[in-house]
Amino acid sequence: MTNVHIVNHTHWDREWYFTSMDALVLSDQLFSDAIDELLSNPQASFVLDGQISILDEYVELYPERLTDIKRLIAQKQLFIGPWYTQTDAFFTSGESILRNAMIGVFESKKYGDYMPIGYLPDTFGFNAQIPVILKEAGLDNVVLWRGVHLGKHVQSPYFKWRGLGDHQEIYALNLPQGYGTGMLLEPTTEYVAGRLDPAVDFIKKFTDTEDILIPSGNDQLAIITNFNGKVKSINQLGRYHYQVSSYQDFLEKIKQKDLETYVGEFRSPVLARVHKTIGSVRMDIKQSIYQLEQKLIKRIEPILVIANQLGIRFSNRLLLKAWKKLLESQAHDSLAGCVSDSVAEDIRHRLKEANEISDSMENTIMKQMAEALKLKNEDILLLNTEPHKFRGYKTIQVLTKRKDIHFYDRDFTIEKVDYVDSRENILEETPAGNRYITEPGYYILTIRLACELPGLGYRVLSFGYSEYSAQELVRTEIKEIANSHMTLSFEENELVLERNEAIITDFISIYDEGNAGDTYDYSPIYGDESIRLDYKNAEVHKADGMQQMKVFGEIQLPHNMEDRLAGAKTVKFPFLITFTLAEDDCIRGNLNFINTVLNHRMRLKINAGSRIRKATAALPFGYIRRTNQSQKGWENTYSEKPVNVEPFDGIVSVETVNNTITFHTKDTKEYEYRENDLYITLFATTDSLGKPDLAYRPGRASGDTTKRGHIMMETPSAQLLNKNMQYNFAINIGNEAFSEEAVTEWRRYEESPSVYYQLQDFNYFINRIDNKIQPKRQELTLTETRFSLLEIDNQYFVSSCYNSYYYPEKFIIRLENPTYQSVAINELMDKFKDSNISNVTPINAMEETVDASEEIKPYSVVSFLVELKEKKKR
Repeated sequence: MTNVHIVNHTHWDREWYFTSMDALVLSDQLFSDAIDELLSNPQASFVLDGQISILDEYVELYPERLTDIKRLIAQKQLFIGPWYTQTDAFFTSGESILRNAMIGVFESKKYGDYMPIGYLPDTFGFNAQIPVILKEAGLDNVVLWRGVHLGKHVQSPYFKWRGLGDHQEIYALNLPQGYGTGMLLEPTTEYVAGRLDPAVDFIKKFTDTEDILIPSGNDQLAIITNFNGKVKSINQLGRYHYQVSSYQDFLEKIKQKDLETYVGEFRSPVLARVHKTIGSVRMDIKQSIYQLEQKLIKRIEPILVIANQLGIRFSNRLLLKAWKKLLESQAHDSLAGCVSDSVAEDIRHRLKEANEISDSMENTIMKQMAEALKLKNEDILLLNTEPHKFRGYKTIQVLTKRKDIHFYDRDFTIEKVDYVDSRENILEETPAGNRYITEPGYYILTIRLACELPGLGYRVLSFGYSEYSAQELVRTEIKEIANSHMTLSFEENELVLERNEAIITDFISIYDEGNAGDTYDYSPIYGDESIRLDYKNAEVHKADGMQQMKVFGEIQLPHNMEDRLAGAKTVKFPFLITFTLAEDDCIRGNLNFINTVLNHRMRLKINAGSRIRKATAALPFGYIRRTNQSQKGWENTYSEKPVNVEPFDGIVSVETVNNTITFHTKDTKEYEYRENDLYITLFATTDSLGKPDLAYRPGRASGDTTKRGHIMMETPSAQLLNKNMQYNFAINIGNEAFSEEAVTEWRRYEESPSVYYQLQDFNYFINRIDNKIQPKRQELTLTETRFSLLEIDNQYFVSSCYNSYYYPEKFIIRLENPTYQSVAINELMDKFKDSNISNVTPINAMEETVDASEEIKPYSVVSFLVELKEKKKR
C-alpha cells in the first residue's frame, strides 16, 4: 500500500499584487484561527510557511498569544522558520541567503524550536550551490518545486542534491505539482477521485517508493479544520493510504531510501514556470537591492567589526533592522519584481530606510574615529574592510579651499572638479555670542588615489597645497585611449579594440527592442527588429596613469508599442558611456541615460571577436559553465520557452578560440550569448503585472490576472519612465583560459569599497548626520595613524566578516573557495596562533561549533569565530 503523507500548511506571500499590510490584515484572522484550531485539536499540526517574519508581525498585534504559540511549537503542532523571508534563490548572493537563515533562526528561538527544513516551495528556480548554503546554515535538506525536470535531472522527486564541489550533500524533496497539490482537502468522492488520487498517480510515475508527499494548502489559505478527521474519512474513499504527517516525518522516511544524486542548478520550466527573463524587470528596485546587499556585506559589517574592537560600540540591532528590510525586499516575488506598483513603492521605501540606517552607522563610526585621531582638514581617514593588505587605487571625494593639492609621494588623479560659491550673512555660533560672516567657497574634488592599506583596519593620509598644477585629466584631440595592453578607439562611430595585433570592430554597443511581456517575462513583438543605438561623438581626457573616453550617443526611438509597430521613431534618447583605462588588462565603464521609452528591453552587446564556445557565470561560492541549449520543439515539453537567458552573480566570462572576455558588474545579473556576442540585459520595461499568451509563454497569465473574478493590473511604474539609469561595469580581456582563482582575485579588487572620511568644516551635510553626531560619553583616543585588526594572505578569499550574533566581543570571518581545487588552511591556522588572535573556533553560519578541517573543499566555505587578545582591544 502506498502511504501518502499529507501536510497541512499555508503559503504566505508577504506581498504580491497585494501589499504586506494587506497580508497582515489577512493574517489577523487566519493565524488566529490556526492557533485556535491547533489548541482545540492536539493531534493536528500546521506549517506557517517556513518564514518567521510573518509570525513576528502577527505577535506585534497580539502579544498575548505568545504563550499559546510557544506551547504549540513545543508540542510540535505549529512549525515555524527557519527563514526570515522566503528568499529568491538566483538573484540573491550566498551571503544574503545565509543571513536570511541566520536571522530567521535567531528570531525563531524566542518562540522555541524552529522547523529544520530548507523550505522554499515557490522560488523561481534554484542555483546549483543551494546545498552548500543550506549545509552552512545547519540544514541537510530542501523542499522545492520549480525548475526540476523529472526524467532528465533526476528520475524521482526524492533525491540527494550535491553542490558543485561534489561533497556538500542534502536531501531534496520536490513537489512536482506544487505546494497546492492537496489544497481544499475535503472527504468527498469528487475531491478524492478528481484531485487527490490523480495527484498521487502522477507522482508515482516518477518513483517506486511506497511513501509519497502531498502538501495541503495554498496562497494565503486558512488552516484546514478537523484535518485528522477529514484524512480518516478520505481513507474510506481513496485508492491509497492517506495519513497526517509533517515534512520532518516524511524526510526521515526518505532518508532510509537508496536515493540517486544530482549536481547542478534547477532552472527548467517543465511542470512549472521559472520565468527565465524575470531578472531584468523593475531594474531600479533590483539595482537598489544588489547595491544595498554589497554595502551591508562588503562595507557596513566589517566597519562594525573594526569599530567594536576599537571601543565604538554598536549592537547588532541596528544592523539586524537594516538586514530585515533588505530580506523583506528579497522575497521571491518582491525581488523578482512581479508585484503591483503599490508594492514596488513599499519596497523602494524599505530599501531607502535600510540605506539610511547603514549610511548613518558608517557616518557615526567614521566621525568618532576621526575625532579620536584628532584629524585636521587636510587628513583623510581610509578604511580597508577586508582582512587583506590592499594595494591599488581608491576613488575618494575631498573638500578643499584650493584645487591645487598634492598627496605626499603618492600618485593621484583629479577626475572631477566642482566649486561651491561663498555665501554671505551666514550665522556662526561662538562662545561670545552669534555673529554673521561670509562663508568662503570651496572645491569638491573627486580623486583617484594610489594607496596601500593594512588588512581590516585603517590608515590616515594627508594632502597639502602646491604651487604646481594638480594632476588633472586634460582633453586631447586623438579619440583613443591606450595602455601597454590594448587600445580602444572611436572610429566611424564605432568602438574598436586592438589588442595583441588582433582587432575587434564594434566592440561595445547598445541595442533596443520592443517588449510585449509583463513583470514576469520579456516577450518579443512579432515583426519587431532590434535597433542599434548610434554613437555620435567622443571626447578623450588623459593624465599620467589614467585615460578616459566619453562616448556620446543620441537616437530617435519609438515611444510606445504603437509607434514601434508603425515604425515611427518619436522620442530622443541621448546617452553617455564613459570608459576608463589604467595600466592593466581592464576597461572600466559607466553607462548613463534617462529612460524616455515605454515597453522595451535594452542590452549591452560585447563582441568577443569570434564564436563563443561557452560561458562561465559566477554563483554563490563558485562558478558554473553553461552552453546554449536547443529551442527546437520546446512547446511540447515546457510551460515557457527555455530561452538561453541566464543569471550571473557579478561575473560572466565567455571563451573563444582566441581570447577570454570577462564582464563584471554590481548593477545587473542577466546575460545571453549568441554567435560572437555577449548580451548583458540593462532592463526590460512593461505596462502590466500579467498577460496571457506571450510568444515565449503561451496560455494563462502569470500573476492570477486572468483567473475568474480577477482583473488585469497595470504597472506604470514598471516602465521606469524618466528614470535616470546608471550602470558601472568592468571588462577584463586575456588570452588565457578562464581561471577561477584569477577572476576571483580581480573581482575582489573591483568590489573593494572606498571607505573614507574627512573631518572638515566646509560642509556638514556631505555626510547626512555629521552635524548631529555627539562625542562619546567616555572619550575615545586613538594614537595610531595606521592600524590592522587582522591580516591574512591574499590566497584566501573572504566571503564576509561580521560581529557575532551571540558573543559581543567576538566576530566571524567566513572564507570561500570558489575554485575546483581544495585550499589548505593549516598555514592560516598557524598564522592565527602567531597573531593578535587568542582563539579561533570552527563554526557554521548558525555559530554552532563544527569539526575542524585542514582544507576548504572546492566550491565551499568555512567559518570561524574569532576572539582577539586583550592587548589589541581599545
